[in-house]
Amino acid sequence: MPQRAALAEAGPGWSRGPCAEEEAGERPGPAVEEETGGPSGREDSMPSSEVAPDTGSGTAGRGPWRGRPYPCGTCDRSFRCRSDAVKHQRIHSGEKPYECSDCGRAFIHGAHVVRHQRSHHGEKPYGCPECGKAFSQSFNLVRHQRSHTGEKPYGCAECGKRFGQRSDAEKHGRVHSGERLYQCGDCGQAFAHSSNAVRHRRSHHGQNPYACPECGQAFSQSSNLIQHQRVHTGEKPYACPECGRAFSRSSFLSEHRRIHTGEKPYECSECGRAFRALSGFFRHQRVHTGEKPFHCAQCGRAFRLSFHLIQHQRVHGPE
Repeated sequence: MPQRAALAEAGPGWSRGPCAEEEAGERPGPAVEEETGGPSGREDSMPSSEVAPDTGSGTAGRGPWRGRPYPCGTCDRSFRCRSDAVKHQRIHSGEKPYECSDCGRAFIHGAHVVRHQRSHHGEKPYGCPECGKAFSQSFNLVRHQRSHTGEKPYGCAECGKRFGQRSDAEKHGRVHSGERLYQCGDCGQAFAHSSNAVRHRRSHHGQNPYACPECGQAFSQSSNLIQHQRVHTGEKPYACPECGRAFSRSSFLSEHRRIHTGEKPYECSECGRAFRALSGFFRHQRVHTGEKPFHCAQCGRAFRLSFHLIQHQRVHGPE
């Protein structure tokens, strides 16, 4: 039965301090009689096969002890402190002994339930010294501070582009690998990002909640409406610092600047041809896959590129 955890339970006992903070006799060392109960072989409360120190015998494929004498019996990880090994085993067993007193959600570690409870209490103890924005967890503050410092510690191994968050780097990597994890349940089309799949599904369900007050054209996302309205206003807020040419979208400017830099970050894994724009990269891939997504409504003939379909439709003449 999970025990109710309060904020006060997040004391020093839950920090990953030195093994000296554990119970007497649990500090790793060559003698293990205090763990096993002496020569009689009486075991502790946890099975010795799960938390007994690895003395360097090399059993189960593990190497000699290098300061981490408590191995996990399931996954080859080892730990310096016995208590850490016990906590780690909850990942495999599914045990979650620490329960939130507000909503009942259970956690593996006591520190995790303390962080979670801040969402109920509105507590945000980690403030940014630059702008004052506050966060409930310290790692969110660390990520936020990169917006001020410009630090981008996560780099793409393929093209060198750098990112402030690991998740953004992983998403970007799908551009090079072609991996598309998120599939539309209606038509089977796959996408690299979950947000793209959500937006695409609206096209099947006719969900276009954002309407232009000028012409009535509706969009599935508010950002598309904002971009569309620039057609009416003529606004082009994104200017190239090299030649002064302006664009209505930041993505158009990014692609344009590659004309000056010569950068072609999207390389075909089949033939090695590289492209400045992602759209050109995807169009090119149809050469290898044979995909022809554009169909003539009159005769059913399919084409690889949309402008090929437009040219073909002239054969049928005006409607």
